Amino acid sequence: MRIVLQELKKILNWKIGLLLVLANAILYFLLISYHIEHFPNGRPALDSYRIGIEMVEKYGVSMSEGEKADFKETYEQRLKDADEYIQSRVDFSSVGIHSYQDFQDINYENQEQAELRNKVVFEENVDLFWELQERERLIEFQNENDIIMANEMERGSSQQVATLEEIKATGNYYIYPELVFYNYKDFIVNVAIAIIVSVVLLLSPVFIRDRSLRLVDLQYTTRVGRNIFKRKMIAGLLAMFMVITALLAIYFSIYSLNNTGMFFSSPINSFIGGFHWYDITFFQYIVLTVLAIYFLGFVFALLAMIFSNLMPNFVALVGIQIPFIIAMIGPGISYLIYQITALDLSQWLVPSGYVLIIVIGSMFMLFVWRRERTLDIVH
Repeated sequence: MRIVLQELKKILNWKIGLLLVLANAILYFLLISYHIEHFPNGRPALDSYRIGIEMVEKYGVSMSEGEKADFKETYEQRLKDADEYIQSRVDFSSVGIHSYQDFQDINYENQEQAELRNKVVFEENVDLFWELQERERLIEFQNENDIIMANEMERGSSQQVATLEEIKATGNYYIYPELVFYNYKDFIVNVAIAIIVSVVLLLSPVFIRDRSLRLVDLQYTTRVGRNIFKRKMIAGLLAMFMVITALLAIYFSIYSLNNTGMFFSSPINSFIGGFHWYDITFFQYIVLTVLAIYFLGFVFALLAMIFSNLMPNFVALVGIQIPFIIAMIGPGISYLIYQITALDLSQWLVPSGYVLIIVIGSMFMLFVWRRERTLDIVH
């Protein structure tokens, strides 16, 4: 245990700490900050967010037919408010707009009408018109969700159709605005990239640093001998777990600024935008993605330490790891994090992807351990 703690101290030194802070600061501003600082991003995203909060607070995590009717009644009332607002302004009547219906049917070839519309919507940013636009979109999805479901069933496999039948039976799908859910998906994918890069930076020097200082032969002549390899691996995995936990705590503290907690109990299939294999809540989905990040961190920790043991120098170490990182940042993250529950994919595709990468990591690990047991240290 003493050796593990010593190795842990060697890994978590101030230089690595500074490097991780710098790397995450850069990655935060390049990849993550946009999804925090620009949420909701303009109109009608702001209106979608506000209406979504109103729906959850008023109707809860699902909507009955009576509640859907109530939502439509609210829309009708807001239509009357829009009519009253339009009729209260002389500039609308002067160009021949006397109701919200006239406003929707505006003649864009009529310069006066077009200019007034742009002024009200884009310059004055009248909330009522943006809100009505979003309510209309949500009602359209609620009215057509049976059609959407039928289309999905028509092109789905037998397993997908069975899952869709279960979702349809709940009646709770394609109801709530998708903004919050997809904002989180974009956020967590980029957090995963930052964490994978951090793990690689953290653990790449574990073995190659000792070899560059010509300490390996000396270590292998001690009582612990070749078992020091396992102690280093254990220390590396402990360091990985500590760093991932710290980074997730920081990033989720930042994510809390988006104020999305009221949606945590909502089923992910209730959000507009797609269907999912599992009938889980938004909070459970968050937990699932966090577990996936720990899993990916574990695999990349193994690979980083294995390559550190095999490569002769830092240049070769960087060169061999770049393809793995690029593959993960590209299609890997898309399938293993962003689409982790997507019904569009085969139910076994994502689990198979995780099994594949753990098999690859285990094969490398077995090869390196056998190599260590037979390595000739006499030159």
